[in-house]
Formats: sequence, C-alpha cells, structure tokens
Amino acid sequence: MNYQAGPSTSSSQNAQEEEEVPLSLSLDEYARYGRQMIMPDFGLPGQLRLKNAKVAVVGAGGLGCPTLQYLAGAGVGTIAIFDHDTVGLSNLHRQILHTTDRIRMNKAESACLALRALNPKVNLIPHHVPITPSTALPLLRPYSMIIDCTDRPLTRYLLNDAAVRLDVPLVSGAAISSAGQWAVYGGATTSKDGSKKKRACYRCIWPSVLAGSGGNGKCEEQGVWGVVTGLVGTGMAGEAIKLIVGREDPQPLLHLHHLCSNPLIRTIRLKPPSTKCIACGPEPTISDDLEKFGYESFCAGAMGEGDEVTDETGLVVGGVGERISVKELDEIMRSPTSNDMVLVDTRPPVEFGICSLKGSTNIPLPSILKDPSIVPFKAEVVFLCKRGNDSQLAAKAIRQVQSSSAKQGRIRDVRGGLLAWSRDVDPEFPVY
Repeated sequence: MNYQAGPSTSSSQNAQEEEEVPLSLSLDEYARYGRQMIMPDFGLPGQLRLKNAKVAVVGAGGLGCPTLQYLAGAGVGTIAIFDHDTVGLSNLHRQILHTTDRIRMNKAESACLALRALNPKVNLIPHHVPITPSTALPLLRPYSMIIDCTDRPLTRYLLNDAAVRLDVPLVSGAAISSAGQWAVYGGATTSKDGSKKKRACYRCIWPSVLAGSGGNGKCEEQGVWGVVTGLVGTGMAGEAIKLIVGREDPQPLLHLHHLCSNPLIRTIRLKPPSTKCIACGPEPTISDDLEKFGYESFCAGAMGEGDEVTDETGLVVGGVGERISVKELDEIMRSPTSNDMVLVDTRPPVEFGICSLKGSTNIPLPSILKDPSIVPFKAEVVFLCKRGNDSQLAAKAIRQVQSSSAKQGRIRDVRGGLLAWSRDVDPEFPVY
C-alpha cells in the first residue's frame, strides 16, 4: 500500500520542484527512512525529494565510497557512478565498499554490488568509461548534481566546467595524508525568503593548480589516513543531501579537516564569484566545446612512473647512458666492481624503512637538493627512488655540482625505480 505526501515544510521549494516530486513511498520505505524523516524540516517531502533526485558521483575510491554509501543509505533515487579504474589491494584500507574478493573488478561495478546489498530501492547506474572533455557534457547532462570524488586536477577542473555549463551544483572534496577539505561550488544558494544567490565555482576559488603540488598530491605518493577520506566523503554526502532536501547553507562554506587538529574541522566562508573567472564570469572563455580548453597543459606538473624530467630548455635531463634500467642495476650490483659504486635511495626515511635494496644508502631528495656535498663520492653514483622521478632530480643536482668541482665520476639514475625492480627483477620485493 502507498501513502500520499503531505504538505511541504521547506520554504525553499518552488512550484517546479513540487511538480517533479513523486507522490508516494512504498510501505517498507517508511520503515527504512523513518529515522531521518522525523527530523525537523525533513519529513516526507524531504524523503520524496531524495527519491526523485538524480546524482552523478565521479570516482568510487577513497572519497567516493563513503559518499556513495550514505547517499544510497539515505535513499537518493538515482545514482550514476563513474569510474574506469579497477579495485587494487592497496585501495582496501580506505575504499570501504570494495572487498578482497573483488580485486581487479571495475570500481563502479564493485560499488554497485555493495550499494545494492545496502539499499535495493536505489537505481544505480555504473559507468566504466572515463569522463573526458569530449564526453563530459553528454554523460553528465541527465543529472541535477555532480559530486567530484576524484584525485586528478584535470578531472576536477573539467567537472567544474561541466557543472557550470549544465548549471548544476558541484560538490567537490580532496584528502591527502592527514588532511582534507570539501565544499559546494556553483549553482545558487537559497535564502530563507526564497531569493537566489550565485555561488563561486571551483575556478573562482582555485583559479590555477597549486605550483609544485603535482596535482595536489596523490595517495600513492604522499599517503593517506583511511579515516580522513571517510570523514571528508561523509561530509560531501551531507552537503549533497542538504542541497537535495532544500537545507543548504545560505552562506557558501569551505570545510577544512585535519586529523590532528583541535577543532577537528574548521569552517571558513567562501568568497563570492569572481568577475574574472574564465568559467562562470560575465565573459567566460570556456564554452560548451570543452575540447577547446587545454586541460593537459593547464594541469601540467604531475609526473607518472618513468616520466622524463626536463630542464628549463625542455631537454631531457640525463643523456645517453645516464639513465639505466633495473636490469642494468642488477648486473652492476652483481659485478666484481660493485664496490666502486654508491647506490643512493632518495625516498623519505619512512619509506626506506619499509623496504630497501641491500647496500643502498638513504639520503632523501630534499637533503640532496639542499646540500649536494652530503652524497658520498665514488667512481660511480647511482640514484634510486620509488618510480624513477626524484632520482632524476638528484642526479641532475649532483651533475651541476660536479661540473664545477675537481671530483669527477659517473652519475646515473634508475629508470622506473623500485616499482620496476619489483616488476622486472625481484617479484618478491615489496610494493607499497
């Protein structure tokens, strides 16, 4: 048996929203959602808005898992999940919807399995394809809200621009190490008198990628507490639910969390929209043709495994023979002349303590860049790191010092780093 909704208790609901709200809940939905429906200013109308909502969640990882779990639990009617990645063992300490037996499964599909078990009343739509400048608008157009749970700056700015073009709010968050943040961008806030006020978009607040951040960092490089992603993702779900039921904050806020801070969460007011914003300003340069905007060049800076470091002229650092493979390093370490080489591991001490190659010396990259003379000098110096990026920078710094010194030796670094060593030389070497 179904029951009809009573009169609305939300002052922000307009006539159009009234027409879009479904007329009823099923009997078991009353029992499922009863504990939130009895909240003041929520009631049956709020639950019906959740049931009628269509939300796109991009990313089913550390932030996406808690966000999705609470959205589905609350009864958001349609949730599209975008993620083309697969579940990995290193995900499981924080990506709580996935399980060990679903390793190598697509994350969107894995999340759907968990969410269907939690709430079969929710319509879940998994998408295995990445969102790109050419596909963003058509893929996201059916949804009235975008929730960005990704960790790539390119995707963050792309989702913001898509949200601006589609005129929908964007809930965006980030978490790294022991800190995180989340906020609502774009769209408009509704005051108690029903008037609308435009929110700043993501580009208004963050007009450019932070210099030297490598894309604001990634968990695989800087680490992350699982509970931090959980808290930030839960906060993002809370913002989305408030938007849907018409209880959003009248003043746009940025929430800042640090696991070791007191208070645990600080909130600051977001500035108003920027008149110079290239996405939502009065004279935007970003149009519906998102492919025209150079996202790759705009977000350049994050290096992947094995990427080449270039100097200020654009030339690759390290000439022929100055970058060696892990198999070549293995041959050198086995040769009788290995005593003439010093192998320097440039990772942070905590990572060196997790695992290291026998005979290597730990000198972190920041220490080398600050004082290159601390590197022991032998006929050959070989630098090694996790992926083969920091080692290039260390080798470059030593070559520059050597050019003005009487000491001469061979300076090389290892392409692909310890990840390549585990893959190509010693499968038993730990990967973290």
